Amino acid sequence: MWYISTRGMAPRVNFEGALFSGYAPDGGLYIPEELPQLDRETLCHWSTLSYPSLVKELCALFIGPELIPRDDLSGLIDQAFSRFHHKEVVHLCRLKNGLNVLELWHGVTYAFKDLSLSCTAQFLQYFLQKRKRHVTIVVGTAGDTGSAAIESVQGAKNMDIIVLLPKGRCSKIQELQMTTVLKDNVHVFGVEGNSDELDEPIKAVFADVAFVQKHNLMSLNSINWSRVLVQMAHHFFAYFQCAPSLDTHPLPPVEIVVPTGAGGNVAAGCIAQKMGLPILLTVAVNHNDIIHRTVQWGDFSVSETVKPTLASAMDIQVPYNMERIFWLVSGFNNQVTRALMEQFERNQSLHLPKELHNKLVEAVTSQSVSDEAIT
Repeated sequence: MWYISTRGMAPRVNFEGALFSGYAPDGGLYIPEELPQLDRETLCHWSTLSYPSLVKELCALFIGPELIPRDDLSGLIDQAFSRFHHKEVVHLCRLKNGLNVLELWHGVTYAFKDLSLSCTAQFLQYFLQKRKRHVTIVVGTAGDTGSAAIESVQGAKNMDIIVLLPKGRCSKIQELQMTTVLKDNVHVFGVEGNSDELDEPIKAVFADVAFVQKHNLMSLNSINWSRVLVQMAHHFFAYFQCAPSLDTHPLPPVEIVVPTGAGGNVAAGCIAQKMGLPILLTVAVNHNDIIHRTVQWGDFSVSETVKPTLASAMDIQVPYNMERIFWLVSGFNNQVTRALMEQFERNQSLHLPKELHNKLVEAVTSQSVSDEAIT
């Protein structure tokens, strides 16, 4: 399995190359060169699996046994989930009227990002030990990514982690989760400004390829492909738990409502859709509604201010995974994606072409949620 940049101007890399990267050298995000198509037989088999077994199947598809042999992969994923509080790791809670909640909060920091980051950290350790390398991870956070990333790598001998958090803008518990870890490889800094503003210098650093190589820098934000890959599993798991039957033709659809900030979880759902999973995606954002405006009106433009809300980890104006979604809905078109994103970076504003907007609306619907509704 090879990975290419959404902008099409960077050399292709294997899973290890994508794992150890931040942005691709051309400013794009890594995405699989081709998406496997899953037939009914595969979906029926996967429907019988536990959540950790589903993660193993998906990772095996996208990593390949020449990089991580199947037995090693299985051990790494078991290790990743060994500290979760629930024996199923992810649990479906059935409510009334056909409504279900997929509980993604059974990890150590109670953020759903524990799911993907615990696996990603295991993959990193595996390659670093093999190659006898050391890396420095640079993470900007609005709250939950930072604490989950620190938890996944604290104490590791071959990784240092630098986390930038927006001072006074994270929830108290998440700030404490980040600032009370006393391991030598964890370095946490409070930054003036909001989470989008602290992403700007990080992106500038990763654009300097020589600097990145000299210092062995990488990112664990959801620009990292491994994060998106593992997050695909809970869309499959939710579908299999909720679909009334897999014996009907065509397979019955299931609607999944995805709260999102930077769009990694939604991108994972869109990829699962493209692989043949019959899910309908609804994106739920807070007052910072750039994704909602994009879906509703094709208006992908940054508001003047990031509004603090009760869902502070989602207080994001620049949802970088929308680039992967534009690539998917444009029919894997690198040129279109590059032109759109370069215009957005120049002007902080973009109106989607009508045809692309129509494709986006076929893939997802959206809702913006007030603090009152959250309460």
